[in-house]
Amino acid sequence: MERKAKTDGRKATGEWQGPNSSSSGHKCPHCDYATASMNEVWKHIALSHSGAKPYFCPYCLYRTTRNSLLKEHINTHTGERPFACPHCPYSSSHRNILKRHIRTHTGEKPYACTQCPFQAASKTNLNKHLTIHKRKEDANQAYL
Repeated sequence: MERKAKTDGRKATGEWQGPNSSSSGHKCPHCDYATASMNEVWKHIALSHSGAKPYFCPYCLYRTTRNSLLKEHINTHTGERPFACPHCPYSSSHRNILKRHIRTHTGEKPYACTQCPFQAASKTNLNKHLTIHKRKEDANQAYL
């Protein structure tokens, strides 16, 4: 299924990835990003693979590759919480934190354990769960 490009600058940063067919024209040599414009590939490489972080916080040492991430980070300093939950009074300074919060209302658990039926609403909770399997593995290794 082919995704359409969004117009908010995601193509240049590599957040949006075009279809990986040869009809896309130009591909990033470091990842699956593909686009019709070689200029967009160069922008993508500069922002995503060079290690350069041109956006910096005026309040602390935080640096990032994307202006949108910087804006959300600055919210932590200013106290702004522009991302509001549609189900309750909760609001957040970061879009992804709100997405995780909304899962408490919807019951969505997109992170699944590959070793048992456990599912989690966040990657952090899945990683905590995985320590159970690791401890069992370590205990079994001790008896060998």
